[in-house]
Parts: sequence; C-alpha cells; structure tokens
Amino acid sequence: MKKRYILDLRENMLIGDKYILEKYVSEGTYGYVWKAIRCSDEQIVALKIPKNQERGDAYLVEGEAFLNLRHKNIIQLNWMGRVDGYFVIEMEYFPGKPMSSELTETGSSIPRTFKTVYEIFERVLDGLECMHSKKIAHGDLKPDNILINTTDVKITDFGTSKLIEDCFVKTFDGAGTYAYIAPEVINSQKRYINSDIYSIGAILYQLLTGRTPHETFIQVINNFPYPRPRELNSNVTEKMEQVVLKTLDRDPLKRYQNIQEFRIAFREAVNEQFKQISEIKYVPRSTLADKKDALELAISNCKLGKYKLAEKILMTEVSNGHILPDYLLQLAYVYFKTDRRFEALRVLDEINMNSIELARQESFREALIYLRARILFRNKQYEQALKLFYRLHEKYPCVLNYSYRLAMCYGLCNQEDKAIKILEAINQETPGIWIVVKKLGQAYEQKKDFERARGYFKYALRLRPDDKYLVKKLEKYDFYL
Repeated sequence: MKKRYILDLRENMLIGDKYILEKYVSEGTYGYVWKAIRCSDEQIVALKIPKNQERGDAYLVEGEAFLNLRHKNIIQLNWMGRVDGYFVIEMEYFPGKPMSSELTETGSSIPRTFKTVYEIFERVLDGLECMHSKKIAHGDLKPDNILINTTDVKITDFGTSKLIEDCFVKTFDGAGTYAYIAPEVINSQKRYINSDIYSIGAILYQLLTGRTPHETFIQVINNFPYPRPRELNSNVTEKMEQVVLKTLDRDPLKRYQNIQEFRIAFREAVNEQFKQISEIKYVPRSTLADKKDALELAISNCKLGKYKLAEKILMTEVSNGHILPDYLLQLAYVYFKTDRRFEALRVLDEINMNSIELARQESFREALIYLRARILFRNKQYEQALKLFYRLHEKYPCVLNYSYRLAMCYGLCNQEDKAIKILEAINQETPGIWIVVKKLGQAYEQKKDFERARGYFKYALRLRPDDKYLVKKLEKYDFYL
C-alpha cells in the first residue's frame, strides 16, 4: 500500500526541517504553489507541491534536465524530492503574476502599446530559445505559464513528465490550454520543439487582436476558420499578419522550424510596423474566452473522476448526430475507466480514421492504440497488448510510459529477460524512479536471481521507505538468504 499524504497546507507550517510555508500563492490543476523560507539559509523560494503525491517519481523523470536550465527569462528549478514524506519542487521565487491575469472578461488591466507588447514577447522568445537549444520542448506554452512584473518576464511550468501519464486527462492543464496547443500533439504523449512555435503564434495572435484564434476545443480540432489579424486590428501590418499566420499553420513543416528563423521574420515585421505606425498605438484590450464545448466539459469531468457525467455529455452529442472521432475516443476512455472494457473496444472499432484531419492522424492513432492496449492489458490479453505497446515503443522510443508498459507485458508473458533489458535501460536513462526499480526487483525474482532481486528491493525501499510490500519482502529475504 502506498502512503496517502493529506495536504493540509497552512501558513507557518514546517515541511520537515527544510522549509517553512510563508504565504499561499496559487493553485493549478496539479498542484499548489507557496512562497516559502528555506531553513538552511533563510532564502525565499517558491514551493510547488503536487496534489497527487503518488506521482512524485514521475516528476523526477524530468528533473535532471531542468535543474541545469538557467536563463534570466526562465524560472529556475532548484531541487525536487521528498521532505518528510512530502514531494516538493523548489523553484526560484518570482514576485510577478501570470500574463493571463490581465486577460479577463473585463479586459487587460494595463493598456499596452505595440512597443511594450513586442518587448514582452521578445523576452519570451529569449527564454524559449534557451530551452530549445537544450533540445527541451516546453509543451504547454500559454499566458498562464508566462510570469510578468514591471521589469521582468519569465517562463514557468515547462516540460511534461514522461512516465505514466494519461493523455485522455492530462492533455489540458487548466483553462484555455486548447487554444494554444498545436493540433499535431493534441492526443499525443510526445511534445515537439516545432509545436512550441504554434503556441507562441497563438499567444502573439491574442496579444495583437484581443482574442485567441480558436475559442473552443472543437474549433481547434475541426480547424474552424478564424479572422486574419488585420480583420480584428487594422493597425497590424500585412507583414506581421503573414508572420502570425505562418506560425499558426496546421502543417508543422510549413511553420517556422525554429525560434531563430521565427525571430528574424518577427523582427523584420516589427521594424516595418514602427515605420508605418506610431509606437504609442495601443493593442486591443484582450479577453480570455470562457467557452467550454462538450468535449472539454467531458475531459474536465474525467479529471474529477465524474465519469457518469462525462458519459452523459458525450452520449448527448453522439445521439444528436455529432459523431466526431474525438467524442468516440473519449467515450471509450470513459467506458474503460468504468470497467466496461468490451464496450470500450466496440466504440474504438467504430472510429473512422479517414475522417480525421491529416495533421492530426498520427497523434490520434497513437492515442487510439494506447487506449486499446491498456484495455487489452486489463482484460489479461497480454500477448495482444504486448504487440500494441511494442508498436508504440518502436515509434516513440523516448516516451518512457510506452517502454515501461511494454516491459510489464514482457514480464507477464514470461519473457523476463526482455522486461529486464527495457527496465534497466529506463533506470540508466533516468535513475531513481521508484516503480521501475521495484519492478526490476520483481523481474529478477521471477528469474530466481534472488541476490539481484534483493539489491533492487533495497534500492526501492530507500526511495520509498514507507512501502510495506518492500518491507515484508526484504524481511523474508533476510530470513532465507
């Protein structure tokens, strides 16, 4: 049994002997952010404390890359790990606010000139260029994740965990993500650097016009027509409009391929803009769309575990003739989560892949195969599940989730050597993931290599000292060996 931590967080609370919670800052879909004092040197830091403490090891997967990511326009990640049982992420404390806080129904709280908007946007590009130079895609770039104050701009919440994530729930992290995510990664567990280019295009479109290109998830999926920037703001030049529209191209190959290429075109358009239009011109007051379509409502309810309500929303759409592949995929997921697995497989068989936009077919097929494999695995059809996870692993070798699940299938199909090879590769790439280390112990035990099994069980217990299964397992090993 895993220990469940009750997050009863409050001011002046001591986290182990390492932090004192000073002031609550904000709450996101996946965690709380607190201003805190680091006890060792009384330094003010920001602590992000995930709501689901059991996923701490998944966060550790991305930690090594980001700990060394230093740039004045990126929130510095200092450390992550467990303190007195609590998983915490220590970050640089930045006294700013999300750009999205200005994008409310009542409009931007601070009218901004074109000059100011372009200066803010340049700082975002600086931070993103640094990330991309390290081969790191942000994966969720939006106004919520851009912090600003009177002098500085910083990107935060970069990266998504590689291990054991759920694309049917985690695709959308907070309101409005759908408006900024590139169409080719909507259903995918993979993130691409080029997809961030689309996201900055959506942000620039909003800064210049006062709205996002698409206002609902279904509009994004269906490539619903949206106004050209100059139709909403005549002060935008033709050259700037061309830059924005190229950035938002549905085909990743037709977008700018990197930040440097985009920046050259952007700066040329800015220079031309200021030749034609006074710098003191203001951009439109921006609003953040508060529209939720049926699919987003269903996904939101899945996040909350309200699967019956999600099913009702989706079935209403389907019965009204709106038989979109995305509705059916999410409905199959609902059936899977409510143990109607054969019904879920039936719904997956009804999906017509030819009706899906070419730019989205690969990511949609990925999600469909992934869900089918999970259903077959739960049905104990391990050989069939193995074939599907093998396909995903071969096509997306960097997605640790697929590698991990393939290893589980090998183990259950009595192919322990193949399971061990994959698990050891994961452990070498990202050492210290508790569940991977524990599974290695079980795999070696299955092979009757008890000394190695005991070694991995001991390692896993150091990572999770409260694991009663490991405690009992090692007691037996100590007795017999």
